[in-house]
Amino acid sequence: MTVHTAPPRLVCGSKVRVHGRLYVVGEMTTIGRIFTAADDGSEISLSFGRQNELVRSQKMVSESQYEALPPSVLANLKRDFGSFSTSQQIIAKARYAYVRKIYDLPAQWRDKKQWVDPALASASQGDPGNLIDCPSFRQGRSWYLRWLAAGFDIRALVSDTPARGNRAERYEPWVIEEINNAIDEVYATRLKGSVRQTLLRARSRIRCRANAEHRQLPRKAKNVIGRKIVENTLAKREEWELLVKREGRHEADRLLRLKGAGPPGDYPLAEVEADHTQLDVIVAENGVVLGKPYFTVLIDRYSRMIIGFTISFAAPSWVSVMEALRHAVLPKEQELRKWAEYGQAPFVFDWPCFGAPDCLAIDQGPEFLSASMTATASCLNMRILQLPRASGDKKGKVESNFKRINKELFHLLDGTTLSNPQMRKRYDSQKEAKFSISDVRYLTTRWVVDHHNREKHPGTGEIPAERWREGMDEVGEKPAPPSELIAPLVGKVVPRKLRDDGVRYNKLRWNSNAFRALRNRIGFSCDVLIRIDPLDLGTAYILDPDDHTWVEGQLMAESSIELLTLRQYEHLRKILDDAQVVDDDYELKLAQGLQRIWDFVDSVRKRHGVVPKHIAAFITEGSRPVEHIHSDRIDPDASSLPISSHEIDAPSTSPPPDPNGPYRDVIIHPTNPYPPRDGDGYYPGEIRPGRSDSENTGNKPTHTDRNTGSPTEVPATYPGRHRNH
Repeated sequence: MTVHTAPPRLVCGSKVRVHGRLYVVGEMTTIGRIFTAADDGSEISLSFGRQNELVRSQKMVSESQYEALPPSVLANLKRDFGSFSTSQQIIAKARYAYVRKIYDLPAQWRDKKQWVDPALASASQGDPGNLIDCPSFRQGRSWYLRWLAAGFDIRALVSDTPARGNRAERYEPWVIEEINNAIDEVYATRLKGSVRQTLLRARSRIRCRANAEHRQLPRKAKNVIGRKIVENTLAKREEWELLVKREGRHEADRLLRLKGAGPPGDYPLAEVEADHTQLDVIVAENGVVLGKPYFTVLIDRYSRMIIGFTISFAAPSWVSVMEALRHAVLPKEQELRKWAEYGQAPFVFDWPCFGAPDCLAIDQGPEFLSASMTATASCLNMRILQLPRASGDKKGKVESNFKRINKELFHLLDGTTLSNPQMRKRYDSQKEAKFSISDVRYLTTRWVVDHHNREKHPGTGEIPAERWREGMDEVGEKPAPPSELIAPLVGKVVPRKLRDDGVRYNKLRWNSNAFRALRNRIGFSCDVLIRIDPLDLGTAYILDPDDHTWVEGQLMAESSIELLTLRQYEHLRKILDDAQVVDDDYELKLAQGLQRIWDFVDSVRKRHGVVPKHIAAFITEGSRPVEHIHSDRIDPDASSLPISSHEIDAPSTSPPPDPNGPYRDVIIHPTNPYPPRDGDGYYPGEIRPGRSDSENTGNKPTHTDRNTGSPTEVPATYPGRHRNH
């Protein structure tokens, strides 16, 4: 015998809740009824027996019963359970233990106090019911009915204690209106007024409006309104709206846009990020403060390996980018040996990074947009990827690395500036600076090689060096570009003179045997082109004009200079020159000495044809200058005495030395420097052809010496006259 159950009384088109989900009652079928979900339109078919079973177990209830729940409960049913506080979740779970005990009772016992109280008491003995006090019969039934009406949803049992209290608005609408007007006038403008300025403006507006409209001032705060109501009103305003008015639409879109981690890269050297920052440490050299250096770094997106960097005092430029790029693409064994000697300790790990990247991701800096950068990309077969402006998240690998190296390394060094001046407080970074630029470069190299590249990266979960090696094993190792290709891209070529001591540039000198051989072949003091490596001052190159090869020469200076780059050396020289103490007294004496030279020059220029007497006598008499300048030192009598023997043991026969000086010559004074010719056409004393030597000698003219009074012969030659034979 088959028993047919009467279907529940449901009206087509009405709403019911099945297991707490809202359904619309549909048409009846031969075996049951169709129910359509109100949220997504899905349909279910329930037989009449299943409908009666759901109704008896109160898993199918009317929508009116659900809507009769308190507003606070309806609001909780729309929230995620995890959004409630921990205390609210604990209370809801404890209440569920009590209502479950009531639900486990037979249906006819669930509203009987004699059966419900023992069930509640048993729930209070277990966990988590023991976390709250055991409810009364009435309270337990209230929780149970609320839970049933909500479709067995635990969120209906959440405590509404935080929602209690007076929730009426503390201020009248016109007060809130004036606060919003003050926000528009002061805070949401290009001038970017502060919250305090907005508060003062709101107070004045409220007072003025209350006086004009005869309203009563709100006395909720000591002075009309408090700061909290302004902050709450700002919090209710849309952030994008405020940012548009304060920063502009472009900046508002940038600040509120979705940010990601950036592209990861498919394999090593597929994509490399490059950027600059200023390190949080002050560098000092021999007690002279040099300032904060710049750090240019290249990092591989795939492995997170730092493949190259440079540290310099020069502001970010194309040169710093080229130095870092060259450091990245070339092998680094020689550099690691140099720094190991500097730190007197070998490196624990190697640095197996070299090769040109396939793509270099850069920002819109002018150093990245130059024609030289385009030429470099062509030489290295590298694609330049220019990222949009103000998009640091698209190169987040290199940006996060800047923060990490400052925090883990430079914030622990003497002379650190820290990233926040408030944290520095009274710490004098310049006074405490102790590390030189070479020390900073060594510490950075050590940190990169032995720490960063060998520590598990939180983003990939792998060690960067191992991830690099595994990736290279898959795609194949990329060779480093030849040095003769990469060196001219970053070398500084200048014209100079090749001399005996080599070539010079900015007080640096390079020389070698190869330079000497080149000088011997092309000549001394020749104009040549030299190439200086900005990263290695230890070597300079001269272009051979014959075969167009580079001839190598070594730096003739202290070994410490070889550890500096060209930019560092130039900056260091400038700082040291500026730091020299000037002795004003000494410089004044030098200036006075030079001024006296120019005073004498000016006095000479002011003379108007006044000739000294001894110079005038020299001009008129035609004698030697020494006769007139030192005429008081001439002693003709002493000059005519004979010279005695030079034997040591022989008696001295020479007269004592003449105190007037060594001038002993007998001076001949010609009477007429230009004598006339005789009747035969010959000058006096000139040899006549056809005569004997005695005849020629006997005819020599004579004149009377004015000093001795004896006649003397006129010389055969005289000033201004040459013989014809």
